[in-house]
Amino acid sequence: MPRQDREHRDAGQSDHRRPREHARRRRVIQAFGDKLSELSERYVPEPFVLAVLLTVLTLVLAAVFGEAVAELSFPERLEALADGWFGAFYGTGLMKFALQMVIVLVTGHALALSKPVRSAIERFAGVAKTPGAAVVVVSLVACAASLIQWGLGAIAGAFMAREMGRAFAKRGQPVHYPLLGAAGYAGFLVWHGGFSGSAPLKVAEEGHFLADAVGVIPISETLLGTLNITVIGTLLVLIPLLFWRLMPRDADKMVQYPLDSFEEADAESTDLPPPKTAVEVLERTRLLNLVIGGLLVGVLVYYFAEKGIGGWNLDSINLLFLTLGILLHPSPSSYVNAIVDGVKGAAGIILQFPFYFGILGLLEASGLIEQIAQFFVDISNADTFPIFTFLSAGIVNFFVPSGGGQWAVQGPVIMQAVDTLGVPPQQAIMALAYGDAWTNMLQPFWALPLLGIMGLRAKDIIGYTGFVMLVTGPVMMLLLYLF
Repeated sequence: MPRQDREHRDAGQSDHRRPREHARRRRVIQAFGDKLSELSERYVPEPFVLAVLLTVLTLVLAAVFGEAVAELSFPERLEALADGWFGAFYGTGLMKFALQMVIVLVTGHALALSKPVRSAIERFAGVAKTPGAAVVVVSLVACAASLIQWGLGAIAGAFMAREMGRAFAKRGQPVHYPLLGAAGYAGFLVWHGGFSGSAPLKVAEEGHFLADAVGVIPISETLLGTLNITVIGTLLVLIPLLFWRLMPRDADKMVQYPLDSFEEADAESTDLPPPKTAVEVLERTRLLNLVIGGLLVGVLVYYFAEKGIGGWNLDSINLLFLTLGILLHPSPSSYVNAIVDGVKGAAGIILQFPFYFGILGLLEASGLIEQIAQFFVDISNADTFPIFTFLSAGIVNFFVPSGGGQWAVQGPVIMQAVDTLGVPPQQAIMALAYGDAWTNMLQPFWALPLLGIMGLRAKDIIGYTGFVMLVTGPVMMLLLYLF
């Protein structure tokens, strides 16, 4: 056979093999994701149950392995741990942080309920015409919103996923609703590299608790640094691709949107009947919102003119989103109703945050948190330290699902190691941020608002988000090593 004919034949066979290999790889990924989803259905408890179980586990570990209480008698050890738990359970500083998180969530929720944002979400929901495209759009919207503000991401991702499921159900077109929910939660894999990231914002504040050791580190060196831009850019490509691969191709394997379970949502969920009294006219006039919003805009302009980019912190973010929400809602009553609706989604924070603060108190009182962080310090060098910081943050996040809380505890040990090993502090800060966000894909605490909005359970989505976590972890560690 002439060589050209053989080459043509081989090329043709190769062209035929490629689609089959592509389909086989996709089936493997789908099967793996389905298996993780099945395991989570069986073994993942509800978030509050998980918080209680983690409290018990932490108590046992702290009592047995905590070096800070090792020399005490068993009754004294339990007393010291109880004091640590109770002191942190309703600790003043931590409760302030909890309130900040509640405000982040409810202001983001209220903004997502405004007519302009809801209309934009519904328009996006109409863009996707295939199940694969649907999950790509949902994940991108969730990630983009979370990079702006994680509270907005939590709600916008949920509404985007629900509206996408509704749009497909209305067309009689199958789409896997739990996978849409998982994609709506994907923003919490990138949030800590966004403009509401707790650890980078904490070290950007004047007088933060580690200022004497590392000074003030502006977000130009953390959130806007080359490392973060590269990591976030890579994830924005990889995350939608992974969810696209996970979408089942067989309609029989898809769980459809429960069209009868939700009332049809109007673009403005906070519509009110026409006013009947002078007071109701005042409560429902846009003019009052414009006046209040205008005053708040003036405050923000003055604040950032004085502080510059260094003034970007949790308090200024909350004021910004409060201002945007007031301006985009048609009346004070509309905004109040949206806030009330958002507080329902914050129930998990209000109930569970004290338990996680208590876990933090146990870890601090026993010295266990420093032991974990110090272990990774001891086995690392300047090149590998960011990777081990990433891994330790991922572990701690299961017990304390709060980026700011993690930084408060791990920060001193990490910054001490930075000085010893010669690692740039901004790199260590972002390594902690990525590790914290990474295991959110298995820690369902921040999925509570999404689950409530979509009518799903944690076990419905964790199998899929867990698969995404397994794939993205090595990628983030590689980038930390290279940079």
